[in-house]
Amino acid sequence: MLIRNETTGANQWYWLVIVLMGSVVFSACVSSTLSTTGSTSSMTDNEAYAEIKAIAGKLENSGDPTAYEALIEKSKVFIKAHPKYKRVDEIYALLGASLVQINRTDEGIEILEELIRYYPTADYVEPSLLVLGLAYDKVGKHDKADPLYERLVNHTKYRGRKYAETAQQLLEQDWDTRTGEFANVPATNTSPSPNQFINKPALDFQVTGLKGEPLSLSQYRGQVVLLDFWATWCPPCIAEMPNVKRTYAKYKNQKFEIIGISLDQSTAPLEAYIASEGLMWRQYWDSGGRVSSMYNVRAIPSTFLIDGAGIIRRVNLRGGALEMAVAELVRENLDN
Repeated sequence: MLIRNETTGANQWYWLVIVLMGSVVFSACVSSTLSTTGSTSSMTDNEAYAEIKAIAGKLENSGDPTAYEALIEKSKVFIKAHPKYKRVDEIYALLGASLVQINRTDEGIEILEELIRYYPTADYVEPSLLVLGLAYDKVGKHDKADPLYERLVNHTKYRGRKYAETAQQLLEQDWDTRTGEFANVPATNTSPSPNQFINKPALDFQVTGLKGEPLSLSQYRGQVVLLDFWATWCPPCIAEMPNVKRTYAKYKNQKFEIIGISLDQSTAPLEAYIASEGLMWRQYWDSGGRVSSMYNVRAIPSTFLIDGAGIIRRVNLRGGALEMAVAELVRENLDN
């Protein structure tokens, strides 16, 4: 269920695209050390893409107008220079939503229309249909918004998913109440932050692992478990992997296990990375966002450290803090 983000003002439209984008809601996975200066056109496509994502990451907690302008300018250059890049649809979506956010709505509508027209089967079309509908509502063109919402509701690929649910809610409202803001979309539940899971029972799931085996949290009761949400396309995830591997190697024989929840867009890069890095713990390809939605994962890497009794004790640990926390819980679990 797509619900209102409590961030208001300049960030609202930004988070609509960055945080709540389906299986790629995890776009907050950016490197904060990347430079945001220089000419995008002089970079490789991967470098330019990473730079734009870094700028987007800086907008996570602020609505700095200069950051929006930088994102918009570099995105325009990127689209022109790299129209066939594998993630160009994401750049289109960022650009369109950012333009609407800073009230350059007509420009944003044009960009989003281009995305849907030129890349009709791309991943970012689904959330962009909702963004575009809200943009049309924002300028009072509700007759243009309705077909977009209806497409989400009726499409065999999209219906039943969170964007379709929100679209249905919008269709049920009177036009004069639709202003293009999520403040006017009824919320039917709350969205807990990761910290709100601490000291509460971990949510169990019954899925099929990457190798076709049954996989659940309950089968590991009595062991310390690290639930690791990640993807091969996420630089911070890859940067953290040596530490995760080291921690696993040190404690795997002391009732410690890892369950990887992959948010990759296909299994091919996931399986290739697992083989190349020799990852030994079980993995689940969360293609439909089933498990990540349960845990309200909005950015990766995200980790949940669960004790032997099935209680979440720590979240989002990195580096040495992860190994220290695992060591503490392993000792506690063995003592019990």
